Amino acid sequence: MRKMLALILALTMLLSLAACGGGEDPKQTNAPAIGGNEDPILSQEDLEDIDDALDALEALMPEGWDENKYGAYIFHVWDSEFLPDCFPEAPEGVKVDQTTFKDYDHDTLNGDYSIGPLTYDSYEDYREYGVGFYATKEQLDTFVAAVEAKGMTGGQIEDGEWCIYEFFGNGWFMEIFANLMHNDQEYDYWVSVSATDNLFELPASISGIPLPQVGMVTYDHDNYTINDYTDGYEDVDFDLSSDTLPDEYYAAWFSYYCTVNQDAIDYAQQLKDLGWEVVWESDGEDGYRCCLQKDGVYAISNYYDYDCMLEVGFSDMVENLSY
Repeated sequence: MRKMLALILALTMLLSLAACGGGEDPKQTNAPAIGGNEDPILSQEDLEDIDDALDALEALMPEGWDENKYGAYIFHVWDSEFLPDCFPEAPEGVKVDQTTFKDYDHDTLNGDYSIGPLTYDSYEDYREYGVGFYATKEQLDTFVAAVEAKGMTGGQIEDGEWCIYEFFGNGWFMEIFANLMHNDQEYDYWVSVSATDNLFELPASISGIPLPQVGMVTYDHDNYTINDYTDGYEDVDFDLSSDTLPDEYYAAWFSYYCTVNQDAIDYAQQLKDLGWEVVWESDGEDGYRCCLQKDGVYAISNYYDYDCMLEVGFSDMVENLSY
């Protein structure tokens, strides 16, 4: 990450130098081009500074990295200096395959715009850092423990031929996918780790009702739609900053990933404190569920443990909030 910030600073320096000497709009002046007989727009000192900036850019580019339309990658290197802080160092003895990076302008080869339960509308909506490596069971356990030591919440959600772990915290979501290997006597697993950070702001409220301020959302709520059941089923544009909920035949949904069960309990309590009455409430093994009602509007605050997701919904009919 430090290399990326340094690269941006170097680019800014380069662009600033290129702009020096113009002063006014070039279309309105008779300033000579570089190389003319009069004083140049850029001095020799400026040109030397540009050369120094270009040298700095070249030095800052991670050695050995390659890039195509699907991302950047470097083989056989665990690039800890580039990876975000949610990634621990490589466990001792693992066999590193590659470090990868998908930026906002990189598409995906399989057209799947998701990381674990996080699904995005476009490749432009998220970036993804990754490492791939071969590990023994002990080395995999060491890596998982190191992720937890970073303050990440979560754990194993699947066990067997495929072991899947999901962690979140500090603005990051991480999925660890470990595939059991049967024909390798040295390593037990091929391990792929992917992490993404939050791009979109959390919506503040709907029709004056405060919304949860926890977790991650996967799309821009400035472009939000609600379900209109007036004539069947239709998505209708809805401005969260100014529009109010219809009188009838609607449902509005919000999904918050990287949350915990307590977040659903806390949001239901927030509504209770605002005068909402409980219609029904339960806290089972797979998560908390609550339905509330106020002034002809029903609300739900449900938690789904398997996706670490808090789901919030509003409607004039409780049936529209169950499926």
